[in-house]
Amino acid sequence: MPNIKKVLVLCLLVVVSAWLPLPSAWAADAIKDPTITRMVGEVNILRGKSFIKGSAGMALQRGDEVRTSRRGKAYIDFPDNSRVKLGNFARFQVRDWQESEGIFSSILRVSQGAFRYTAGLLRTGLKQRNTELSTRTAVLGVRGTDFWGRVGKDNTFLLLLEGSVSLAPRFGDSTTYNRAGFAVNIDNDNISEPSAYKGEDIAPLAAETEIED
Repeated sequence: MPNIKKVLVLCLLVVVSAWLPLPSAWAADAIKDPTITRMVGEVNILRGKSFIKGSAGMALQRGDEVRTSRRGKAYIDFPDNSRVKLGNFARFQVRDWQESEGIFSSILRVSQGAFRYTAGLLRTGLKQRNTELSTRTAVLGVRGTDFWGRVGKDNTFLLLLEGSVSLAPRFGDSTTYNRAGFAVNIDNDNISEPSAYKGEDIAPLAAETEIED
């Protein structure tokens, strides 16, 4: 049986160019704070009680919520070489981050819209990452992985592309999920049975969070 990761990567490269960016694509210039590195359309930052117009190169502060518009998309890069991509009408908050003794930790939240999280190769000097990403209905524990998701009012859709992630419904127990190429839906209490996704199924999802060159 062919390796599922290799099959997925091949399908994605054929169907959608730049869908699987190499970590070196954004690791060349080290950043000290989470930063909006690319964007299209209108992107606003809710900082405290005020809105600030987003721009490429803007560093984010703790508590900032990035909001994309109807045609807006954004890439947010982190000091550990991880990246979050946001589709249209997304809301993403950087609650906290810190680096201590070679461990980079971050607490993130997506409350609306499509997103993708990709853990690049750890920056030189780091030995571990601990990322917690919460949604309206779930809490995800991330170290080295790649997944695509969409957050609705009462449901979180998650498609795992590589690695593993801990999943926990808002009012449920945590479990480790490592079925690359399979998707689950998570409500407040339950995680659905996994459903298989092929390259042609993934392509439309990729387009929702990808910024074309």
